[in-house]
Amino acid sequence: MKIAAALTLFICASLNAQVPSSNAEPSAQTVQKSELAIVLLHGKWGMPPAPLDQQFKDAGFKVVSPEMGWSRETAYSITYEVSLQRVNAQVESLRQQGFKRIVLGGQSFGANGALAYASLFSNVDALLLFAPGHNPDIDRNRNPAKVEEAKALIAAGQPDKLITFTDFNDGSRTKDFSVPPQAYLSYFDPDGLASMPKTATSQKKAIPVLVFMGRSDWVTRQGAKYFFGRLPKHPANQYVVSDSEHRQVPQSSFPLAMQWIESYVLK
Repeated sequence: MKIAAALTLFICASLNAQVPSSNAEPSAQTVQKSELAIVLLHGKWGMPPAPLDQQFKDAGFKVVSPEMGWSRETAYSITYEVSLQRVNAQVESLRQQGFKRIVLGGQSFGANGALAYASLFSNVDALLLFAPGHNPDIDRNRNPAKVEEAKALIAAGQPDKLITFTDFNDGSRTKDFSVPPQAYLSYFDPDGLASMPKTATSQKKAIPVLVFMGRSDWVTRQGAKYFFGRLPKHPANQYVVSDSEHRQVPQSSFPLAMQWIESYVLK
């Protein structure tokens, strides 16, 4: 398979972590498409189905797309941890249904969520990260004053007093929210689950990870070392800087994602 030849930019990061390679050995046991399920997580302020839900279904895969805590309806009213526990319930249900391999993927905040999930649970077989986003450790959502306010409210025994804040999304979009301090911290603490360098370092095991970065995204400017270089070594890991902008990354990357799944996850 020659994925690298079709990429706008394919970074073989010679970091202290892994060096992605198109010569990665496939899994020991081949499975059929009908034995592989894909869980897709939508982006910030989105709703199910997540991007590529229908495309993967049309390709013959079982696909589920849960509503996440950052959806426009849930609006951060539950913590990041509770949101990921709901994903875990979906994954465990798929295992009980007999699926032998499960791929967890997501777009933007959903990609952040997939990485965070794998730092807490060890029951998925691969990660697909499309234009990973929401980075309160480095971007516009970094707000130390609000983080300290939330911590102070919890310490003062006022967990029900709301934190009001402005949330930033791609394309210079903003929304105002009011949420309990514990929920705010779970999504916006730069040392919490939303920190991709931290969750990359905290992965439960080495599994294949395919990353497509948005061409002009802030996080892309940080380079492969930002979180990709912190992942556990795996010969199928690949890091791609897409030629597309943030919200177009999943659609433009779908053919290459399919090739990667067929070469490294099914086989």
